[in-house]
Parts: sequence; C-alpha cells; structure tokens
Amino acid sequence: MTQLASQVRPWSGEKDNGRSDGGGWIQATVPIESVDHAVGEFLRLGLDIEVLAPSGLRAEIARTAAELAERYGNFGVRGDH
Repeated sequence: MTQLASQVRPWSGEKDNGRSDGGGWIQATVPIESVDHAVGEFLRLGLDIEVLAPSGLRAEIARTAAELAERYGNFGVRGDH
C-alpha cells in the first residue's frame, strides 16, 4: 500500500497536543488505496491539507486544481462571485 505524506490543519477547536509545526500544521503519513482514489479524497479537504508526497499524487492534485480554476475562473479574491 502506498503511503501519503501530508500536512493538515487541526479541525477548529481540536487541540494539537504539541504536534503542530508552530504554524498550525501537523505532518502525518496516511496509507492510500491508489493515487486515483486519493485525489478525490484529499481534494475534498480543500485548503486544510497539503499533500507533500508521493509526487505523482501531488502533481495530480495540482493538475486538477488548475483545471478547476480554468473552468470556474480565477477570481483572485476568495468569496468573489
């Protein structure tokens, strides 16, 4: 099984118990079924996760995000409609 290296933000109100990097991120390694499956699972977490490895998964998430920005437009400011 492939391992995913990521950094995540604790959910609001959750104590990080000293696990964060000081910037509010916690690094974690998570087993994934496949890159294809993991793309959808981790995209749904939005800006609350950054995939660090494997590079193929990181690249696929970046590609998908770029396609979404192209489809829906680059507003530049969150909340623009």
